Amino acid sequence: MLSKFFTFLAFFIVCAPYFLKATNYFFSSTIGDDSRNSMTAQYPNTPWKTIDRLNAFFSSLKPGDSVFFKRGDTFQGTIRITKSGSLSFPIVFTAYGSGPMPVVSGLISLSSWRETSGGIYKTGYALHSPVLKMLLLNRIQQPLGREPNAGYLTYKSHVNNLSIIGDQSKKPGWQGAQVVIRKNRWIIDKGEIISIKGDTIEYSGGSKNLPTDGYGYFIQNDLRTLDKPGEWFFDLSKKEVYVFFGNKKPGDFKVDVSDRDFLVIINHQRFLKFENLSFEGPGVSCFKILNSPYVWIRHCNIDLSAADAIDASGSSYLNIEYCQIDHSLNDAINLDMGCRFATLRYNLIRNTGLLPGMGESGTGSYQAVSIFGDNSMAEFNEIDSTGYNAVYFGGNSTTVKNNRIDYFCTVKDDGAAIYVGDWNVTRQKKITGNIIFNGIGASLGTKSFNTSSQAEGIYIDDNSSGVEIQGNSISKCPDGGIKIHNAHDVYIEGNTLFDNGNQLLIAEDTFSSHSPVRNIVSRKNIFFCKSSGQLCLNMISTADDLDSFVSMEDNIYFRPKGNNVAITLVSKIWSTSSTTSNFSLSEWQEKHRQEKRSKQILASDLPQPEVYFECNSSQAARTISLKGTYVTPGELTRSNTFKLEPYHSVLLIKDL
Repeated sequence: MLSKFFTFLAFFIVCAPYFLKATNYFFSSTIGDDSRNSMTAQYPNTPWKTIDRLNAFFSSLKPGDSVFFKRGDTFQGTIRITKSGSLSFPIVFTAYGSGPMPVVSGLISLSSWRETSGGIYKTGYALHSPVLKMLLLNRIQQPLGREPNAGYLTYKSHVNNLSIIGDQSKKPGWQGAQVVIRKNRWIIDKGEIISIKGDTIEYSGGSKNLPTDGYGYFIQNDLRTLDKPGEWFFDLSKKEVYVFFGNKKPGDFKVDVSDRDFLVIINHQRFLKFENLSFEGPGVSCFKILNSPYVWIRHCNIDLSAADAIDASGSSYLNIEYCQIDHSLNDAINLDMGCRFATLRYNLIRNTGLLPGMGESGTGSYQAVSIFGDNSMAEFNEIDSTGYNAVYFGGNSTTVKNNRIDYFCTVKDDGAAIYVGDWNVTRQKKITGNIIFNGIGASLGTKSFNTSSQAEGIYIDDNSSGVEIQGNSISKCPDGGIKIHNAHDVYIEGNTLFDNGNQLLIAEDTFSSHSPVRNIVSRKNIFFCKSSGQLCLNMISTADDLDSFVSMEDNIYFRPKGNNVAITLVSKIWSTSSTTSNFSLSEWQEKHRQEKRSKQILASDLPQPEVYFECNSSQAARTISLKGTYVTPGELTRSNTFKLEPYHSVLLIKDL
């Protein structure tokens, strides 16, 4: 008993200063007054008014202090974090009062428009940000003016990363505008046009990746492109904004632009908590977090980011939970390798990277979540509508679990709902219990003869290894449910792959010759082809080594009526001696000594099967009611009602 007393006494002695000094400070943009002193601002009826006042006082904040923003109010500016909390006493930023969340905004409204010509209006504007990156009409993000208005022009050839040969013979000169170049399936770059010489467009900027001849480009960010309602241009030298309103008037719209690059900047601080706040309209990112561990962002809304919603580097133990993140033009959440032990949980992430040319250049753009730190977790998130990869992750002992992902690879492709591409060797990565639907694919701007949609459900790409893929449900991905490309040591078990172009696609090519496909284990998966053009298993190699790729057992194969070819093997691809072999499961078993205990459901057994496929992406079991008797691919009979467990799926065939 005495020892407990001394323990409590020691705790009280250490923590008493914080108990005694922790203070609440209140802010209201409607009833606040920045001339009040710090004692007066500790009461909700006599708050301070602005973020500028908060920044001026920030050095006086102490661990355990809380900053309250009044619900229903909007605050302009950037919160600059210059003090840290402690593990037991973080500095908290949250809401008080009743009504909608308080809003920290980087938007300002434009007015005083003057018509210049043909439906184009302009107004003067002096930016806080160096460059204007986002304009909204009635809170909808608008693309820059572009030529052509949709799709891409084609470039015939290129010179290094300096110029492309396009078709400019009937176009005006575009010096000073941007050229947006689709360099390959997964990169859309932006460069500034230096000169136009005939059909040659010289440019600077963008990534180091070289263009691919026969791919596409378009021109943007020039006054002469404005011919479609909502298109806009910012003349930096004159500080003027131009918008094409057509037969409408500027007064018919609320016109907002991003005026602050960042809404929260955290640099070399720690133990900070943001709760029940709304953020909108930064010119770059809502949160810029640098070398700042232990930051919690919970129950917040983040909307209308001109680049990223949350961009962090070198910041371990980030916790992002129960947030709603919408309309990020580049990435929603971008965490680099230094962000170890990150947790992303229960977030709703929608409409990320959907406008070509408005995201950033290079590979890591137009993505919902990028997470590369060791020992990180992304679970129970819902990700809907993404321009490229929904989740791109790496890091040792990182897990992506129980997420629902829908509609991805709409702007760029050769990507996936969940993508792994290791350029540093990492181990023990897990992809478990995810539900994935509707990979779209983006062939616009690629070579005219290549109209394939290269969107995968789960994609383990070049040099990757040490990945477990278990219990995922994947449907309607045009290229592959699961794709293994130049990767090794991958374990695939208990997944349901339904109605994908290839249920399992394994490929080795010359793009990464130092990473041959080896030690791929596939067990207890369901490969279910709904249409005759799909395959259960497709394996491709530039060599004659397909028997070295995989070990497969206890999988279930289904092909529709009229075609029992379940497996295709292509060896020595791109060579004159290339061979293609097609197999039913029984032929595969006999010739390649694989799948001795596996089963193929023959089309003749089910002439016109009625298929029932259902997923449960909630955290509670669901009751499923059936009309009639169904059989699972594993021959388990189901009828009446049954429970479908969280983040599981059921695939049933009507018992004839």
